Amino acid sequence: MPRSRVVLRGFEPVANVFDSIHGDASLGASFAAVVDGQQVTDVWGGVKSDSLPWLDGTLCVIASGTKGICAVAIMMCVERGLINLDAPIKTLWPEFAEGGKGNVLIGDALAHTAGVPGLERDISLADLSDPIFMASLVAKQHPFVEVGSPSYHAMTFGWIAGELVRRTDGRSIGKFVQEEIAKPLKLDLYIGAPDEAVARVAQTTRSSDYSYSAFLPGSIPDPRLAYVYGMIPAERGTADFAKIELPGGGGVASAYAMSRLYAMLANGGELDGVRLLKSDTVMLARQQRSEGKDPLGGRFLRFGVGFELNPNPSCLGKPADAFGHTGAGGSTHGAWPSLRTSFSYVMGEFIPENRDDRGTRLLEALHECVSNR
Repeated sequence: MPRSRVVLRGFEPVANVFDSIHGDASLGASFAAVVDGQQVTDVWGGVKSDSLPWLDGTLCVIASGTKGICAVAIMMCVERGLINLDAPIKTLWPEFAEGGKGNVLIGDALAHTAGVPGLERDISLADLSDPIFMASLVAKQHPFVEVGSPSYHAMTFGWIAGELVRRTDGRSIGKFVQEEIAKPLKLDLYIGAPDEAVARVAQTTRSSDYSYSAFLPGSIPDPRLAYVYGMIPAERGTADFAKIELPGGGGVASAYAMSRLYAMLANGGELDGVRLLKSDTVMLARQQRSEGKDPLGGRFLRFGVGFELNPNPSCLGKPADAFGHTGAGGSTHGAWPSLRTSFSYVMGEFIPENRDDRGTRLLEALHECVSNR
């Protein structure tokens, strides 16, 4: 059933900022926020790349925002006793020990410290479509940055998380997410979208000057970054790409769905009478497990179990306890536990970080509205 636009009293400034960014003729997007379990904003606007209107049911590839979904799946397995975050990863995945990386703790590997932020080989689209094969390549890859220090595992994070779920639960992470997270909470989100959802995916576009943050002007790219980002295909953001179970960066969702996912986390693991996690498990996921400057991209990193933590360069808003995960090109998804607030912004156009203030403006308006309640 189609949803109606939601702008609760007192949150009009958020909608005004959104409308100023995404007018009728601009490339579209959606923004949604939840406070104390209540949807306070759910807005959308603009057009898709095919010039058709961006609707309430329009979905988008959320790039690395997918990692936050993976983190929820991992923590559900932790709570069920399937995964011990403080055990060496080789105890669940013996093959991962190749190259001397098997003693990294599972929780630390999920905080981007496994030493394999990329793969030193060519990857085809067919390879990317096989998550078990891709996990085997990650296991075989020898570290090329220091194990134990954070370096952003842009794609390899997803295969590490997915393989841990598969080896302990038996299901692929895409199937786990659909059956254990999306269906119970009635969320329109997927890792590996079915045809019905693919038909609603807005193809993303890139501004003429778009570049991943690690390659922005003024940076001195480390040649090893080619191993990290070189496997991301040109097809990223297309409807066909959305079918691939790509847990590092191929998830598909609406802002409404992602705001509800993080509302569950902001509310201590429960939403609308459905409890997915205990509050202590959510707290465990938010505890810092890595911090430091990425040796390849130079960015400051701070991670819990899969979640980006404030403070860091990512756009997660002002609150010190903010956590979540941003996505390439400008999307942002997360929670402010102290304010019992969650948010998500998804958009059709990728803009380079150094000139993209869309998420920042929306979160500043949201923070002011929540603070003034």
